[in-house]
Amino acid sequence: MYEQTALRLKSFILSLWQRLMAIPRIKGTLVLTTDRIVMISLLMAVMSYGVYGQALIASDDMNLQAGPPVGGDYVAFWGAAKAVAQGEAAEIYELKNFEAHLLEEGPPRERYGLTWQYPPSYYFFVMPLALTPFFFGYLLWTFGTFALFLGVMRKTMSLQWTGVFLIAALPVCFNAVITGQNGFLTASLLVLAVALPDKRPIMAGIAAGLLTFKPQLGVLLPFAYMAAGCWRAFFSAAITALLMMAASIGVFGLETWQAFIHAIINVSEGVKSSLYPIHKMPTVFAAFHKSGVSREIAMILQGLAAVSAIGLVLYVWRKVKDWELRAAILMAAVFLCTPYAYYYEMTILIFPAVVLVRQALRTGFLRFEELGLAVLWAIPMFLPGVSKFMGAQLGLVMVLLLLGMLLRRAFFARIEAIEAKQPAAAVKESANGQPA
Repeated sequence: MYEQTALRLKSFILSLWQRLMAIPRIKGTLVLTTDRIVMISLLMAVMSYGVYGQALIASDDMNLQAGPPVGGDYVAFWGAAKAVAQGEAAEIYELKNFEAHLLEEGPPRERYGLTWQYPPSYYFFVMPLALTPFFFGYLLWTFGTFALFLGVMRKTMSLQWTGVFLIAALPVCFNAVITGQNGFLTASLLVLAVALPDKRPIMAGIAAGLLTFKPQLGVLLPFAYMAAGCWRAFFSAAITALLMMAASIGVFGLETWQAFIHAIINVSEGVKSSLYPIHKMPTVFAAFHKSGVSREIAMILQGLAAVSAIGLVLYVWRKVKDWELRAAILMAAVFLCTPYAYYYEMTILIFPAVVLVRQALRTGFLRFEELGLAVLWAIPMFLPGVSKFMGAQLGLVMVLLLLGMLLRRAFFARIEAIEAKQPAAAVKESANGQPA
């Protein structure tokens, strides 16, 4: 019986592969076709979410058999919302208080080991979760922010529904779903902040201001706005951030901000001391320190990477007129500016990857570009396991690969723009009676 089932499965996979290979490829690529991409994406989505669905069914008291609670870190958001409702907004910044609160309110388990590190303004985002049961709240939070992200991508890039499906089926999105984190929310705000400063600067600024609940991910935005002269977006972001801070002080009290600052100092020391899981961090500091470099040298290298990213964004946003390309470069460079970021936040890289694909479909694929895109698609399937057990920080490899591919695109776009100006200048000189 087992051998027959195995033979049937092998026959099915072989048949599917033969059908995929029989589809004519897009001119200028190795294997890409719309049909192949859709079929592979559908197959991967069914397998991934099917396995996760089975894990949810087999869970015991909202704890997966693999160990973590259902939704991973979502329990921290749900628990924080419950704490705010109980008047403990400042108390949970203390590790022991937050642990005791989760043990009392969350799914039964021996230990959580989570900390609360978000500014009090983030409470406005999670407070509604206090009204929901744990599992329903997880579904509402995760797939609600997922839908928001897909809607933002479709609106800002005018995507067809096929493109939306392909994004939804990406392995990097699956990572964000199972961890229950806010990767979709941060990616949505960042896309709005970089895509709209010219067209709708007030909305872009509001999105940037709201993103201050994770300030390490928005470091590049003010530099980009200043370089491009997007002052309305710049001041809208500043005003939004200040209003969020003032509102949180008015609602939750000044002591919550004092507790938050104290907690952030502890987080900074914890990152430097490797108390946090650096194998899950696609950052320069994590990559070098995981490879054996001392904390001090790794932090210096992180600082150099941040300065380089700021310089790059200043130059690109001043010189490159293609809004998609300059926005994509900024988002790809986000992880170079902070030592503290996690793999579930790599949904931020979806926008620049989509820009890269769109540019390739317009002008043709550059050499090795298709291979690079395939690698970018696949890497999230190996995160964070490979980084933990093999020491290779694949998340940072993904960031650098994508950024390098985008910079190559920007370089060729810049050359084409210069070449386009030269004939126009020659025609103008001829019209003035001067030799061309």
